[in-house]
Parts: sequence; structure tokens; C-alpha cells
Amino acid sequence: MENKTNLETIWLNSAKELSKTIVLPEAGFSKRIVEAGLECAKHHIAKIIFLVNDDNQLKDIKFEENEYLKIVNISTHEIKEMLVSALFEKRKDKGLTMADAEKLIGNSVYFGTMMVDLGLADGLVAGAEIATADTFKPAFQIIKGKNKDSKISSFFVMMRNDQTFILSDCGININPTAEDIVQIAKLSAESARVIAKISDPKVALLSYSTLGSADGDDALKMREAKSLLDKENVDFVYDGEMQLDSACVPSVAKLKAPFSKIQGDANVLIFPNLSAGNIGYKLMQRFGGFKAIGPIAQGMRKPINDVSRGATVDDIVQAIAITVLQCE
Repeated sequence: MENKTNLETIWLNSAKELSKTIVLPEAGFSKRIVEAGLECAKHHIAKIIFLVNDDNQLKDIKFEENEYLKIVNISTHEIKEMLVSALFEKRKDKGLTMADAEKLIGNSVYFGTMMVDLGLADGLVAGAEIATADTFKPAFQIIKGKNKDSKISSFFVMMRNDQTFILSDCGININPTAEDIVQIAKLSAESARVIAKISDPKVALLSYSTLGSADGDDALKMREAKSLLDKENVDFVYDGEMQLDSACVPSVAKLKAPFSKIQGDANVLIFPNLSAGNIGYKLMQRFGGFKAIGPIAQGMRKPINDVSRGATVDDIVQAIAITVLQCE
């Protein structure tokens, strides 16, 4: 594996202690997913289940099944019928027929998501070859949020040397409301502590405006989100709306926001919409030299996670380790 940051080493070592089972639905058509799965199985980071739809799909790869590595052919495995019936029962009130359920279970992501739902696996990781929407759609239909009011969102862990940031939401919600932003901020602060090991989350609600310097829909939305957070008893520092430099550069914060609780030391960055979030993390990754792990879902009842289609094998290994940690 590549050289690891301290945080990545913590993830890997912590995952080894938990012995969770992660299903990889792209194993039949993604070399990177297979390599990452083999790495995780070899080092006992997770028990891995490869999903394929043809027994010949992995014939050129030398490995043996064991306690940490299993192959499931979604076309012929004995659990297929059970998954079809369970999916039908879960979605029949939405108009799903038995024929529809059988067709969906023929999709490896639906097959794997149902395995997670029924406890046959603890979590799922996909996205190396498929779009984020294709990873999360089955999860939204089957796994859903921790409760009926949960707002599922996603975050990226961005790392460079000794710097670590949480960015959200960069993968799921296209145009969240102010109320949504509040939930995203709270979940991201929790993820900062639990996953990124940031003991003191400082949450900046980002915009093109700093504390009333400009108006416009996004600025007003983030300003309202801050006001809503003021009414809640949260255990983290936050402020907004803030421009990125006000949030992350002390000299700029001193000029633009001298009385803010955040003085250029924000480590959790909340974006007003998906465009800003997606562009922001990729700028940090491609031009800033940050390593990007994600998008990792938060607020879901069981962990279903996506990786970027540009993810390396090592990125996928880290995503699997984080998914294991979320199983707890």
C-alpha cells in the first residue's frame, strides 16, 4: 500500500479490530475494486464479499476463498430468491411487483444493498465504475435514514500533511434548504470527531458573502442556517455565512470577521449546494495536493458508501476501512 498519513493508519488499524463484512458489488467489472478488496482481505481490514454475475469474471485473478474473502454469483446464489422476496415486501406499497423486484436484484448494487439490509453484510462500497446516484439510489429506497426525519448527506475527508478537513455536502444533495444545512452541519461535526479524529470541530457555513457583506439566495440561505443553529444546543463552534478565505485564513478572518468565533481555523466546511461542494473538493484535490476520501454517506441507517470514479486502489481501501468504522 501507499505511504499512509497518521489518520489513514488509525482507520486501518481500527477496522482490523472490528472484523466487519463489506460487500463490493462492482467486483465483476472493476479491477480496482478487486485489488482493493484483496488488499483488505489479506490484511484483515474487512471480510470481503465480491459480487459477480458470471463465474468466469474473476477466473484470471489468483486467490482462494477463505474467512475474509467470499464470492457470490448474483445470478445463481441460493440467497437470490430470499432477496427478491424481501425487496418485494419492502417496496410493494410503492407499487413494486415481484417481477420488478427480481429484475432489480439482477443489479449487483441492489443485490448488495439488500444483503446489508438483511444483515448478511455490514456495509457496502461502490462507485469506482458507476455514478454516485447509482450507488445511493438503492440505499435511499432500502436502507434509508436513521429515522424518518434524517437528512442523508455525504462528506469528504481531505488530507495534506498534518491538515485534515471535512467537506460537506459534495455528493448527494443538489440544493439543500437552510434546514437541511443545519442537519448537514451537525452530522459533519459528528463525522469530524468520529472519522477524521478532529476533537474540536469548527464549522464554517460557506458562501460568497461574509457575515452580511452581500445578499443573494445562497448567502441568505446560509445566514438563515446559522440563525437556526443558534436555536439548537450544539456542542461545536460554528459561524456563517463566510467566504472560504474568512473561514480558513487567519489574516483574512481578522479583517473580514474580527468578532467571529472562527478565526481562519475552520476545519469543517459546509457548502451551499452540490456544485460548490463538488468543485471545491476537486480544486483541493487536483490543484492543492490534498488526498480526497469519499463521498462517505452520513445519516444512513447502515453504511453504504461511494468512491469517486477517479479513486485509486488505496483510496478504495481507505473507504472500506471507514465503512467498517461506521458499522459501529
